[in-house]
Amino acid sequence: MGIFRKKRLPKSEAAMAEAADLGPIHMQLDGHRLTFGGGEWQPEYEELPEGKGAVEAELLELRREKRKMKKDLEKYQAQKEEMKELKERWNLLDFKYQLLLDMWTMRELDIKRSQEEVTSKRTRHSAA
Repeated sequence: MGIFRKKRLPKSEAAMAEAADLGPIHMQLDGHRLTFGGGEWQPEYEELPEGKGAVEAELLELRREKRKMKKDLEKYQAQKEEMKELKERWNLLDFKYQLLLDMWTMRELDIKRSQEEVTSKRTRHSAA
């Protein structure tokens, strides 16, 4: 390598130098425009609407959206309450099922015990 020969830049610095030659990079994501400059992405904000009517129209739109969100919130709260009630009913039905199952098991055991007592009395009675 000669004394006056330019050193190669590291890849990241070389890439930054090439990107600087390209100019600003723009990207649009979900209606928002971003510009890459100075090593950072920066949002580009839309201009405010001109005139009093445009501001009022935007305000009305925001109020409509707020009312809609409030209705949705009330609907979701009602659904939450309904789910809570259904969960309580489910727990009660599960308890009833377990209780009936225990009662049926006890009944079957009592029947089996009484049958065993009857057969044991018959065998004693027939043996005597």
